[in-house]
Amino acid sequence: MNPYFKTELGELYNGDCVEVMSELPEKSIDLVVTSPPYNCGIEYDSYDDNMEWKDYYVWCEKWLKGIYRLLKDDGRFCLNHCLSLGQSNNRHAPLMKLNEMALDLGFQHHGIAIWTDITLTKRTAWGSWLSASAPYINSPYEGILILYKGRWKKDQSGESTIDKERFMKLCTGVWDMRTEMNGLTKANFPLELPLNCIDLLSYVGDVVLDPFSGSGTTLISGEMRKRKWIGIELSEKYCKIAMNRIKVVSEQDVLTDYGVV
Repeated sequence: MNPYFKTELGELYNGDCVEVMSELPEKSIDLVVTSPPYNCGIEYDSYDDNMEWKDYYVWCEKWLKGIYRLLKDDGRFCLNHCLSLGQSNNRHAPLMKLNEMALDLGFQHHGIAIWTDITLTKRTAWGSWLSASAPYINSPYEGILILYKGRWKKDQSGESTIDKERFMKLCTGVWDMRTEMNGLTKANFPLELPLNCIDLLSYVGDVVLDPFSGSGTTLISGEMRKRKWIGIELSEKYCKIAMNRIKVVSEQDVLTDYGVV
C-alpha cells in the first residue's frame, strides 16, 4: 500500500477508508479527527451522498469498526456531524445515532462540543407560519462527538500545544469557530476544528488519523502541530488539493504560536 503523498510527518492515501484502514497496524492511532459525508445529497465526484438512511448507517458501522481497531487503548475519537438534518417529514439526528452505534461497538462516550454552522442559519422555510400546526425547527449546529476506546486518561504524558486560555475555553464544550468558506471541496470544516481537537487531546508526536480527509484540513493541523498524521481520501481530485495545501504548510515552522492561526 503506497501513499499518494507523504512528508516527514505523515502520509496521505487515495482510496476507500474501510479498505485502507484494514491494512494499517492495529492499535497504532492516538487520535482520530474526522467528519464523514453527511448523506445530505452533496454531489461528490466519487461518492453517493444520497443513500437510504439504513444503508448509510450500515456503511458507517464499517468505518467505525475500522477506527476502533486502529485506536490505541487510550486513543480518542472526535467525530463531527450534524445534530439534526433532513426534510420536515424525514428528520434525522446523525450524531445521536452514531454515538449509539459507537457505544455498541465498544467505544466509551466522553462528551460533545458544539459549534454554529452559519451556512445553516438562514431559514428557507418556516413550516406552518405563526401556527402550531407544523412549524419547521431549524438546527444550525454541528457537534463534535468525543469518544475514547478503553480509558480516558492518557497512559503517558508528553508535550502539549495549548495555552491556559484556550484549554479553559475548549473544555466548556462550546467552540466559537468560523464556518469554512474556502470552496476547495464540496464540504469543508474550519481549520480551528482539528486544531482544537489536536491541541486539547494529543501530544506532540502522537499519531492522528482522518479517514475522510477531503482537502486535508486535519492533516494540515497535524503538520502545524508536529503530530504524525495519516489521511485517507477516496477522491483523487481532493487528494491533489490536500497535497498542495500540505506542501505549503510543511515548508513553514508554525508551532511557535499555540493559538489558532
